[in-house]
Amino acid sequence: MRMTLKVLVLGITTILLCTNCVNLKHIGEFSVTSIEGIEQFETVSPGFLKICRQDCQQKHIRKLDIHNTDCDCEENEKADSITRVIYHTTKDYFYGLSDLSNNELTSYKTNDFTQALATGDFGPIQLNESDVKAYSDISTLLLRAFTDSFRRKKIKEYVAQAHDPLLKLLDFLELNLTGNLNGKLEVQKSGLKNFYFDFLKDDKLSDYERTKFAEDYFQRISEIAIQQKELDNYTKILRDIAQGHTILYTNVSRMTDEEVRKELAGYGRQMGNTILSLHRM
Repeated sequence: MRMTLKVLVLGITTILLCTNCVNLKHIGEFSVTSIEGIEQFETVSPGFLKICRQDCQQKHIRKLDIHNTDCDCEENEKADSITRVIYHTTKDYFYGLSDLSNNELTSYKTNDFTQALATGDFGPIQLNESDVKAYSDISTLLLRAFTDSFRRKKIKEYVAQAHDPLLKLLDFLELNLTGNLNGKLEVQKSGLKNFYFDFLKDDKLSDYERTKFAEDYFQRISEIAIQQKELDNYTKILRDIAQGHTILYTNVSRMTDEEVRKELAGYGRQMGNTILSLHRM
């Protein structure tokens, strides 16, 4: 009888523990999909520095100049550096959320969050006080999660404290990747059109030569259009992540409700489909 009671208690405890694990599985799945979505940054973003160098080289080509071709792209390089700091911090937040939902200790390389950001204009991007504060708030939360050995019981605190600054960082990525970076690509397209127009209207060139210039032009424009479409899809991913996290934050006291599960799953599916479309490009 005593052995039977022990077995019964053990069985109930196991069931409760497993149920608790299942209850937060949807948060873990959303976190993993968010990480995969955010990481598309590595492939969809040509970067401010690369575009700056392309534009600089195009100017020298137009002048038929192969001497003194140094390009002043220092501010663009700084813009890329800042964007990557924000990108990594945002991504690592979801690594932490994934760990917590699986009842694992959060673990980070603390060196990643010791870099300070300052307000100011950095060429194609601008950092204001709210951006810097959002980065600082998330970094502080991640450092504390590491040093305090956050576990599942703190997941509500983790989500609640991160929500507002997280949305700010996601907005920053959207503005500077699909806004400023996309704008530079638009300018690049206009520059290419002007560049090739002169050759296409040059009667001294043969029809074959002008045809080749036209082919080159359309090839370059096509490549830029693909980059812009990728950035547009990345925007959709960032917005799905923001909306999914808002569902979590709004329902922080009832994260395990079926309605929350379904909504998170919906955003996860949307992100998954967008990620697949990026891979097909």
